Amino acid sequence: MEPIVTLYECAPASPATLPPTLATLYGGGLALPQGKAERPYVIANFVETLDGVVSYNTPDQTGGGAISGDNAQDKMVMGLLRASADAVIFGSNSLRIDADHLHIPSFIFPALTNDYDALRGQNGRSGSVPLSVIMTASGQINLDDRTFHTRGLKAIIATTTRGAARLSQKTVPEGTDVRVAEMGDAANQATVSPRATLALLAREYGVRVALYEGGPTLLASFLREQQLDELFVTLAPHLVGRTNALQRLSLVQGHAFTPGDAPQGTLQSVKLAGSYLLLRYSISS
Repeated sequence: MEPIVTLYECAPASPATLPPTLATLYGGGLALPQGKAERPYVIANFVETLDGVVSYNTPDQTGGGAISGDNAQDKMVMGLLRASADAVIFGSNSLRIDADHLHIPSFIFPALTNDYDALRGQNGRSGSVPLSVIMTASGQINLDDRTFHTRGLKAIIATTTRGAARLSQKTVPEGTDVRVAEMGDAANQATVSPRATLALLAREYGVRVALYEGGPTLLASFLREQQLDELFVTLAPHLVGRTNALQRLSLVQGHAFTPGDAPQGTLQSVKLAGSYLLLRYSISS
């Protein structure tokens, strides 16, 4: 795999922030702010095409791997961000679409397992892998997925009161916590709240950096609640199109911001991997 080339960085991090192999492959260092007591620092990672599509939305081609063409550098960065996080957050739809996918560094790029482990040790991360946090309002979730049955991987299901009641009727695997994280407003209790989920993770699990790997609809809720700090986007050199019969998802779905309340990105870095661009933005609302 060819190393990524750094074209621009607003505030370059020292290469010493990464183990030597990762610093070489990433084209420099990586520094992430630590969250505060009230909530973790939240980053999101996506891959999209030149025309803004994040999923082909066809059978067996729903995930980001099809969009990226399983690009090696994109996978390497996914592992790097996972290794830098205390928790990886995604939704029940992602769990269903990517069944038995483990949101841990070694799963996405096994060859760099030792380097990812070294990074976690260097940053003082507890445990060899980040927590897996699954957000589900309904509590309808496949408890047979490998996420809940992998040694050393702790899972947290963030749900509503209704979802917790449903899960209480099932056998939840040992080592999996079911926690209620819904909106305080009774009118919105059917929705899992990103703000409540993040506060729970910070308060009770010591999470200081959280990585979002869910879909574009759940991402919209993070943006609505102003709970996203950074966005990493790999721009894949493909044009895939849409039709009236085949609607393909864009980066943010399910909510339309206005010019007055649209979140804004500030470019932090631009990296090049062949014909792929890896962009990093800080996000403000």
